[in-house]
Amino acid sequence: MFNIKREITSFFNPFFQTGTDSSFTFNYGTAYERWTPETHTIPSTQGIWLAGADHPNLTTNLYISYSATELICFISQRPHYLLRYPEQRAFAALGLLPSMKQVHYLKCLFPYARWHLLFGPELLGNLAEASIAAWFKGYHLSFRVEDCRIKVKYREKSFDFDSETFSLNRFERVTGLRSGMRTHKPRQGLLSFIAQYNNNVHGS
Repeated sequence: MFNIKREITSFFNPFFQTGTDSSFTFNYGTAYERWTPETHTIPSTQGIWLAGADHPNLTTNLYISYSATELICFISQRPHYLLRYPEQRAFAALGLLPSMKQVHYLKCLFPYARWHLLFGPELLGNLAEASIAAWFKGYHLSFRVEDCRIKVKYREKSFDFDSETFSLNRFERVTGLRSGMRTHKPRQGLLSFIAQYNNNVHGS
Protein backbone atom coordinates (compact mmCIF):
# COMPACT_ATOMS: atom_id res chain seq x y z
CA MET A 1 0.00 0.00 0.00
CA PHE A 2 1.05 3.64 -0.09
CA ASN A 3 4.33 3.46 1.89
CA ILE A 4 2.70 1.45 4.69
CA LYS A 5 4.99 -0.86 6.66
CA ARG A 6 5.26 -4.52 5.64
CA GLU A 7 3.96 -5.87 8.95
CA ILE A 8 0.77 -3.87 8.43
CA THR A 9 0.21 -4.88 4.81
CA SER A 10 0.89 -8.55 5.59
CA PHE A 11 -1.92 -8.50 8.16
CA PHE A 12 -4.44 -6.71 5.91
CA ASN A 13 -3.51 -8.28 2.54
CA PRO A 14 -6.31 -10.90 2.63
CA PHE A 15 -8.92 -8.21 3.21
CA PHE A 16 -8.57 -5.93 0.16
CA GLN A 17 -8.05 -6.17 -3.58
CA THR A 18 -5.56 -4.14 -5.63
CA GLY A 19 -6.19 -2.67 -9.08
CA THR A 20 -3.98 -1.89 -12.03
CA ASP A 21 -4.65 1.83 -11.39
CA SER A 22 -2.94 1.64 -7.95
CA SER A 23 -6.32 1.42 -6.26
CA PHE A 24 -7.34 -0.59 -3.21
CA THR A 25 -10.85 -1.98 -2.90
CA PHE A 26 -12.47 -3.08 0.36
CA ASN A 27 -15.51 -5.35 0.24
CA TYR A 28 -18.39 -4.60 2.65
CA GLY A 29 -20.43 -7.52 1.35
CA THR A 30 -23.01 -5.40 -0.45
CA ALA A 31 -20.85 -2.38 -1.37
CA TYR A 32 -17.23 -1.33 -1.80
CA GLU A 33 -14.81 1.27 -0.51
CA ARG A 34 -12.17 2.41 -2.97
CA TRP A 35 -8.90 4.18 -2.17
CA THR A 36 -6.43 5.59 -4.70
CA PRO A 37 -3.66 8.17 -4.35
CA GLU A 38 -6.12 10.80 -5.63
CA THR A 39 -9.60 9.65 -4.54
CA HIS A 40 -11.39 7.92 -1.69
CA THR A 41 -15.00 6.69 -1.87
CA ILE A 42 -16.82 5.20 1.13
CA PRO A 43 -20.20 3.47 0.87
CA SER A 44 -23.39 3.90 2.85
CA THR A 45 -24.37 0.29 3.52
CA GLN A 46 -25.70 -2.19 6.02
CA GLY A 47 -22.70 -4.37 5.24
CA ILE A 48 -19.42 -4.44 7.19
CA TRP A 49 -15.80 -4.70 6.12
CA LEU A 50 -13.98 -7.00 8.54
CA ALA A 51 -10.31 -7.86 9.03
CA GLY A 52 -8.77 -10.21 11.57
CA ALA A 53 -12.03 -11.93 12.46
CA ASP A 54 -10.91 -15.53 11.95
CA HIS A 55 -11.09 -16.31 15.69
CA PRO A 56 -13.62 -13.84 17.13
CA ASN A 57 -13.74 -15.49 20.55
CA LEU A 58 -10.03 -14.67 20.95
CA THR A 59 -10.48 -11.01 20.02
CA THR A 60 -9.81 -8.69 22.95
CA ASN A 61 -9.67 -5.39 21.03
CA LEU A 62 -12.04 -4.44 18.21
CA TYR A 63 -11.31 -1.24 16.25
CA ILE A 64 -14.31 0.33 14.52
CA SER A 65 -14.51 3.19 12.03
CA TYR A 66 -16.54 4.40 9.08
CA SER A 67 -13.68 3.50 6.71
CA ALA A 68 -11.31 0.57 6.19
CA THR A 69 -8.65 2.99 4.96
CA GLU A 70 -8.98 5.01 8.15
CA LEU A 71 -8.40 1.87 10.23
CA ILE A 72 -5.31 0.89 8.25
CA CYS A 73 -3.83 4.38 8.51
CA PHE A 74 -4.52 4.39 12.26
CA ILE A 75 -2.80 1.07 12.88
CA SER A 76 0.07 1.89 10.51
CA GLN A 77 1.16 4.51 13.02
CA ARG A 78 1.04 1.88 15.78
CA PRO A 79 2.62 -1.22 14.19
CA HIS A 80 3.55 -2.60 17.61
CA TYR A 81 -0.16 -3.39 18.09
CA LEU A 82 0.22 -6.21 15.57
CA LEU A 83 3.63 -7.51 16.61
CA ARG A 84 2.30 -9.44 19.61
CA TYR A 85 -0.91 -11.49 19.57
CA PRO A 86 -2.30 -10.15 16.27
CA GLU A 87 -5.09 -12.74 16.53
CA GLN A 88 -6.47 -10.71 19.45
CA ARG A 89 -7.16 -7.63 17.30
CA ALA A 90 -9.92 -7.19 14.74
CA PHE A 91 -11.06 -4.28 12.58
CA ALA A 92 -14.52 -3.33 11.33
CA ALA A 93 -15.59 -0.54 8.96
CA LEU A 94 -19.29 0.40 8.96
CA GLY A 95 -19.49 2.90 6.10
CA LEU A 96 -20.81 6.44 6.23
CA LEU A 97 -24.05 5.66 8.09
CA PRO A 98 -23.52 3.22 10.99
CA SER A 99 -26.64 1.36 12.14
CA MET A 100 -27.93 -0.50 15.17
CA LYS A 101 -28.04 -3.68 13.07
CA GLN A 102 -24.30 -3.49 12.41
CA VAL A 103 -23.57 -2.84 16.10
CA HIS A 104 -25.65 -5.80 17.25
CA TYR A 105 -23.91 -8.06 14.74
CA LEU A 106 -20.46 -7.07 15.98
CA LYS A 107 -21.50 -7.38 19.61
CA CYS A 108 -22.57 -10.97 19.02
CA LEU A 109 -19.56 -11.81 16.86
CA PHE A 110 -16.96 -10.46 19.31
CA PRO A 111 -18.33 -11.24 22.80
CA TYR A 112 -15.08 -10.56 24.70
CA ALA A 113 -13.68 -7.56 22.82
CA ARG A 114 -13.17 -4.05 24.08
CA TRP A 115 -14.41 -1.58 21.47
CA HIS A 116 -12.24 1.23 20.13
CA LEU A 117 -14.07 3.90 18.09
CA LEU A 118 -12.19 5.79 15.37
CA PHE A 119 -14.41 8.54 14.06
CA GLY A 120 -13.56 12.12 13.20
CA PRO A 121 -13.28 14.94 15.77
CA GLU A 122 -16.07 16.88 14.09
CA LEU A 123 -19.70 16.78 15.26
CA LEU A 124 -20.79 13.95 12.94
CA GLY A 125 -18.01 11.72 14.23
CA ASN A 126 -18.95 12.43 17.85
CA LEU A 127 -22.63 11.76 17.15
CA ALA A 128 -21.73 8.45 15.50
CA GLU A 129 -19.75 7.40 18.57
CA ALA A 130 -22.61 8.26 20.94
CA SER A 131 -25.06 6.35 18.74
CA ILE A 132 -22.84 3.26 18.61
CA ALA A 133 -22.38 3.30 22.39
CA ALA A 134 -26.13 3.56 22.98
CA TRP A 135 -26.94 0.86 20.44
CA PHE A 136 -24.35 -1.40 22.04
CA LYS A 137 -26.36 -1.15 25.28
CA GLY A 138 -29.60 -1.78 23.40
CA TYR A 139 -30.98 1.77 23.51
CA HIS A 140 -32.35 3.94 20.72
CA LEU A 141 -31.60 7.64 20.60
CA SER A 142 -32.30 10.58 18.32
CA PHE A 143 -30.55 13.89 17.69
CA ARG A 144 -31.66 17.30 16.52
CA VAL A 145 -29.40 20.30 15.91
CA GLU A 146 -30.81 23.72 16.78
CA ASP A 147 -28.74 26.91 16.91
CA CYS A 148 -25.47 25.22 17.87
CA ARG A 149 -27.26 23.02 20.42
CA ILE A 150 -27.72 19.25 20.25
CA LYS A 151 -31.12 18.05 21.41
CA VAL A 152 -30.96 14.37 22.35
CA LYS A 153 -33.80 11.94 23.10
CA TYR A 154 -32.43 8.97 25.00
CA ARG A 155 -34.31 6.44 27.15
CA GLU A 156 -37.45 8.62 27.08
CA LYS A 157 -35.56 11.63 28.42
CA SER A 158 -34.43 14.84 26.72
CA PHE A 159 -30.90 16.22 26.98
CA ASP A 160 -29.36 19.43 25.70
CA PHE A 161 -25.68 19.77 24.71
CA ASP A 162 -23.42 22.44 23.28
CA SER A 163 -22.42 21.21 19.83
CA GLU A 164 -18.90 22.60 20.30
CA THR A 165 -18.18 20.41 23.33
CA PHE A 166 -20.29 17.35 22.52
CA SER A 167 -18.41 14.04 22.74
CA LEU A 168 -19.02 10.45 23.78
CA ASN A 169 -17.42 11.18 27.14
CA ARG A 170 -19.68 14.19 27.67
CA PHE A 171 -22.74 12.21 26.57
CA GLU A 172 -21.96 9.38 29.00
CA ARG A 173 -21.34 11.72 31.94
CA VAL A 174 -24.64 13.53 31.43
CA THR A 175 -26.86 10.54 30.64
CA GLY A 176 -25.26 7.95 32.90
CA LEU A 177 -24.44 5.58 30.03
CA ARG A 178 -21.38 3.40 30.66
CA SER A 179 -20.26 1.76 27.44
CA GLY A 180 -16.63 1.00 28.33
CA MET A 181 -15.60 2.09 24.84
CA ARG A 182 -12.44 4.03 24.06
CA THR A 183 -12.33 6.76 21.43
CA HIS A 184 -9.28 7.65 19.33
CA LYS A 185 -8.92 11.00 17.56
CA PRO A 186 -6.27 12.14 15.05
CA ARG A 187 -3.68 14.56 16.36
CA GLN A 188 -2.18 17.70 14.87
CA GLY A 189 -5.64 19.26 14.48
CA LEU A 190 -6.43 16.94 11.56
CA LEU A 191 -9.82 15.47 10.70
CA SER A 192 -8.78 11.88 9.92
CA PHE A 193 -6.08 9.31 10.50
CA ILE A 194 -5.61 9.23 6.72
CA ALA A 195 -4.66 12.91 6.78
CA GLN A 196 -2.44 12.34 9.81
CA TYR A 197 -0.68 9.44 8.12
CA ASN A 198 -0.14 11.41 4.92
CA ASN A 199 1.12 14.36 6.93
CA ASN A 200 3.61 12.18 8.80
CA VAL A 201 4.83 10.45 5.63
CA HIS A 202 5.30 13.64 3.66
CA GLY A 203 6.82 15.43 6.60
CA SER A 204 9.36 12.73 7.40
